[in-house]
Amino acid sequence: MNVIEWTSDFALGIDEIDEQHRVLVSMINALDARTHGDPGPERTRRLLAQLSDYVRDHFGLEERLMGGGGCSPDLIARHFAAHAHFRSVLRELTIDFEKGRRDVTRPLIAYLVDWFLHHIVVVDRAMTHQLDAAEPDLAGRLATVRLQHLADELPEAERRLLAERLSQEQAARRAAN
Repeated sequence: MNVIEWTSDFALGIDEIDEQHRVLVSMINALDARTHGDPGPERTRRLLAQLSDYVRDHFGLEERLMGGGGCSPDLIARHFAAHAHFRSVLRELTIDFEKGRRDVTRPLIAYLVDWFLHHIVVVDRAMTHQLDAAEPDLAGRLATVRLQHLADELPEAERRLLAERLSQEQAARRAAN
């Protein structure tokens, strides 16, 4: 039996974020399943690394979306602080694990379940409402955010060209609204 079952109540209406949240639910359930047997240190290490990668990518996406405007400064501050706290909890549990504490999975599962139920259902939903109100074309904004993130990997000349193109697209979207 899974500790969390994905339901439509969890969906925020942003496909990419909803899919990432489904992945988190799967990770929580996989972690919980491993606690019922001997998870083995290497499996736990891999899961902690996978969770760390997830946090980097998912929180990065949300933070870039909010940083693009449309969310109140208060919501952004609370959201970023919640992300920072999550990162610190994960970092502390990972350090504890690497120092030899092998029972990190149970407290991590409890934290993840609480996090999921509160952060995603309450905090992320508030973010989504503010983004929807500010940007009816959220799909276009997501595409822009993805391209901006990819631009960090480009040489300077290509980055300038991409920035010009994104600026033109944003201007065209504003003119269309």
